[in-house]
Amino acid sequence: MKNNTLRIILTVVGAVVTLGAMALAIVHFWDDIKSLLPTKKDEVFDEDFEDIAV
Repeated sequence: MKNNTLRIILTVVGAVVTLGAMALAIVHFWDDIKSLLPTKKDEVFDEDFEDIAV
C-alpha cells in the first residue's frame, strides 16, 4: 500500500509541474506564437500593398 500512495503523489506532482512548465512556456513565447497565428493582421503587409488597393 505504501508504494501505491507514493506513486500517486509523484504522479500528481509530476502532472502539476508539467502543466506549470507548459503554461510558463506559453507565457514566455506568447509574442512569437501570436505572430504565427493566421488571424493576426500584419500592418507591414498592408503598408507594402497599399498602392495596389482600390
